[in-house]
Amino acid sequence: MPTLREEIVSCAGPQVRTLEAGRGYELTFRFSKDFTGFRGHFPQHPILPAFVQLLLGQCAVERRTDRPWSLCRVERSKFLKVIPPEQPVTVSWQEQPVTDGLRCSFSLAVNGEKAAVFTLGLSAEESHHA
Repeated sequence: MPTLREEIVSCAGPQVRTLEAGRGYELTFRFSKDFTGFRGHFPQHPILPAFVQLLLGQCAVERRTDRPWSLCRVERSKFLKVIPPEQPVTVSWQEQPVTDGLRCSFSLAVNGEKAAVFTLGLSAEESHHA
């Protein structure tokens, strides 16, 4: 049985796009009504939980860098719109190198409308297990 992160990655589009003028990156996900993250949240009216939205950011960076990252902190998160199944979720982000890894600012959009914004602190996964 795949992990939640593996399921998220399997719902990602074919490639990370680099935005013009160095404005960051973009990756689109689409989750079917059978996606594990919808189970129990909420029966009859499934919505994508906030913690899964945060994992979208982490998984997007891992896809771009082709390496694992550990989520160390969440800053300034706002969840603005409900994300139902079958909707394309576009994750846009900018990365800033910091001493212990990356500080990434994310924006999630559904049908061109901002659904969430948050900043994640990520560190190289091997440094946590050394």
